[in-house]
Amino acid sequence: MANTFPCKIVTPTANAFDGVATYVSFPAWDGQYGMLKGLAPLLSTLAPGTLRIDNEEGSASFLIEGGFAHVDGETLTLVTEGALPADEINLEEAKSELAEANARVTSDEKDRLAVERAQQVATAKVALASK
Repeated sequence: MANTFPCKIVTPTANAFDGVATYVSFPAWDGQYGMLKGLAPLLSTLAPGTLRIDNEEGSASFLIEGGFAHVDGETLTLVTEGALPADEINLEEAKSELAEANARVTSDEKDRLAVERAQQVATAKVALASK
């Protein structure tokens, strides 16, 4: 327990994870972050992608859909719009979502941003389900 730190994943509907971690890797808009015990204060915007939490019991992966990461003291809190455990992702459904997102390409700026986000989430789902 000496090398662990508190970690939480909070969504609008539930706490997806509330425990301890030895290592956490998460996607941010400026790259992939890795966290160990002894965290420096941090506030970062999350990108859609794979979040991995390692602890003494093993490893858990989640698809996250954006949000932000906050470190205050020794606790890492990830507030995200959605956190789906990797084992709940169906590869064929994820591929179908990606195909639908790719078919929605548009030149309208507002719609374009929504389409790009849907593509990012679906691509991350496919990658995570393929592991």
